[in-house]
Amino acid sequence: MSTIMGPIDTFYKVYNEGAYELWNEALAEHYTAEVNGHLIADRDVGLGFVKTFRSGFPDLHYTVDETLVAGDKVTTRWTARGTHAGEFFGNPATHKQITMLGITVFEVADDKIVKLWNVWDLAGLLNQLKAS
Repeated sequence: MSTIMGPIDTFYKVYNEGAYELWNEALAEHYTAEVNGHLIADRDVGLGFVKTFRSGFPDLHYTVDETLVAGDKVTTRWTARGTHAGEFFGNPATHKQITMLGITVFEVADDKIVKLWNVWDLAGLLNQLKAS
């Protein structure tokens, strides 16, 4: 793949390894995002979201199933898996294994992610956390 993938690879490394110190390497200072229709106003808010997610699923791992590159945009179709070992969106740990599907579109400029659009199956994830 082209060098446009550098910040994308770093983005997923932050999620997969908890390498928070790499966050600002991947994202532009003026980064914004939309996640399931909700605005992430800047990269600090984005990092807070990542930390919240990983506190609920400390072994969270994203696998990129497909990548499409067009100009300054990169689209990834991904599968995330993890264990619900901490509180997440008010749900106490269930210790259940979860699988989540999603699609992310990244806009890259000057080797940094400047914008991100992300849609993931939140309803499916919350359904997996329900008591059985």
